[in-house]
Amino acid sequence: MTRASETIEYMESLQDEEQRLGLMRFFKTGAGDYGEGDEFLGIKVPQTREVVRAASKDFPLGEIPELLMSRWHEVRLCGFLILVDQFERLASKRLEYDEQTIKKRDEIVTLYLQYAEQANNWDLVDLSVYKILGHWLMLRSALGDTDYKRNVLDSLAKSPCLWKQRMSIVCTWYPSHHGAPAWCLRYAEIHLHHPHDLMHKAVGWMLREMGKKHLDLLRDFLRQHAHVMPRTMLRYAIEKLPEAERKQWMAVPTERFQNDYVVKTSPFAGIPLPDFIDIILAHDDNSDEAMYYLLRQRLNRQLGEHYEVFHRQLLDSFEDIIEDFFLYLREGNNGQNRTPYQSFQRIKNKDSFETWLLNTFRNYLSNRAKAEETYLSIDPDRHASNDVPNSLITDEQKLFVASQLIAYAHQVFFPRGRFIFLRSLLTILNKQKALPDREMATALGMTHLSYRVMVHRMKHNLSKFRQRLLCGEQLRLDEQHQHMAQQIYNDFTHLYPTLMTYYTQSIATLKCADAISQLRQHYYEATGYIAHEPEPSTAITINMAGFWEKLDQMLIY
Repeated sequence: MTRASETIEYMESLQDEEQRLGLMRFFKTGAGDYGEGDEFLGIKVPQTREVVRAASKDFPLGEIPELLMSRWHEVRLCGFLILVDQFERLASKRLEYDEQTIKKRDEIVTLYLQYAEQANNWDLVDLSVYKILGHWLMLRSALGDTDYKRNVLDSLAKSPCLWKQRMSIVCTWYPSHHGAPAWCLRYAEIHLHHPHDLMHKAVGWMLREMGKKHLDLLRDFLRQHAHVMPRTMLRYAIEKLPEAERKQWMAVPTERFQNDYVVKTSPFAGIPLPDFIDIILAHDDNSDEAMYYLLRQRLNRQLGEHYEVFHRQLLDSFEDIIEDFFLYLREGNNGQNRTPYQSFQRIKNKDSFETWLLNTFRNYLSNRAKAEETYLSIDPDRHASNDVPNSLITDEQKLFVASQLIAYAHQVFFPRGRFIFLRSLLTILNKQKALPDREMATALGMTHLSYRVMVHRMKHNLSKFRQRLLCGEQLRLDEQHQHMAQQIYNDFTHLYPTLMTYYTQSIATLKCADAISQLRQHYYEATGYIAHEPEPSTAITINMAGFWEKLDQMLIY
């Protein structure tokens, strides 16, 4: 069968009335249901696959639209599965970089997108999209680069058609299983508040599949969004987690999302590289987000290769390193007169941007690896301990750990991280209600998501540093921060004014003092509470036991 008319005629001859009625009920074809009006022959999927195997190899691409436009559900499925089979033949390793093959793959993708609305039920989407569109995301294409592909998925996500929206998330299954989880995270967040149950299931399913390869990223996503995720979506996402952990996630209090569902996409999608660089160098409020997408989507593989060279000498994961790196690019390091961004502005050839960026990242990793060298205790049993009960730690040891932790955090965190950490400590000491995170993110020129991610990573890293100190390790501090730690240790009663000094310096660096003051005033007028933003004149009596307990609570997440 090499013609559409022959294939349709043969499939119509397989019609089964009893199965047809059952399939119509199963796929919700009644009035008002998501599959309303869909017509079935009553052919099961294995039978359709037999037709595909017999016809696919020599089936002309020009004949497939007739199958896709058929009134019969199974015939449309046959058309989509023929496209899947032909695409997979062209996506073998041997043909991956062949120019003619690339054009043929692009023709299949173009045809698939042209008739995407004909995939008007969940099985038609789920059995085809990740094997065509999802695989295409990971292959070379003559149609465009990663930005172009992201733009294609964004157009599907923004479409009023439910099935196109489902395509934008289900196609991320393939990238998630082949080392590119950013696609899943992006479209899961875009569809987080989708009103339809079929999308809740699809997003949860894709998060679960991503978590099989990237469990830490799944948990990060849940920490940020579990409180607003629809329960169906959450149940699907955590299905493969241990039972005790599933119960914890399901117990997270739910906050109802009040706004109408609106698809939000990155304003930087589809922008050519030279224009992208202009945005980054413009020093506007969204530059960090632009840099994030540039690093994660364009250069993820190359950056990962550089990280692998140094990862045994680094304390942090690749995700944490990337987060810190683009902040370093924007804000520089301690004592630098010129930030890396400002250095790049002197480079006239924008085509050299990626080379410059990768070289800068390699040098950054090298310097960070040297700065994060640690010396293990000579007592291996003490180092091997995973937990040290507080009852066994003296006040002197607690004070030493606290002073080292504060100094080390100030040394390794960049301006926003230092600001958030110092603000957390001052809140602990001052016992006042803190300003809401969303408003603080605005004051810092960050998205709420970026702010929450940074808080989580700050706590995660400090928790690791604290454990290393308790296990007998000594974190390397430069001379300036060793002096800071000794000063805090020698005069703990003056910890509050010492932290206040560093805090004042950090908000001056970030240029957000006026914004925070205004937020504080608005918050007081709206709630009657004096939100915590410390005053230099505040007198605080420091108690070691209370401070240590609160510090422990802050680092448990």
